Amino acid sequence: MDYAAIAVAIGFAVFWYRGAETEKLSPLLWVGPSVGVSAAIIGLGGGAIAALIGQAVLFVAITLYRAFVVKDQDDT
Repeated sequence: MDYAAIAVAIGFAVFWYRGAETEKLSPLLWVGPSVGVSAAIIGLGGGAIAALIGQAVLFVAITLYRAFVVKDQDDT
């Protein structure tokens, strides 16, 4: 069991939870994908570095989604 990867997963879950609170959105919508990514990586045998990379990819995906999709919805 890679406890460093679990620590990374917990740390990022807290990060996403606080981000949701800041944006006044449901924490489940932000923490859920983070936990899912971390669980998949840890379940497939990835370590802490893989978990960090997965969270970075999730961050970029959410940023692009919010920049292009959510921005367009706010303009209407």
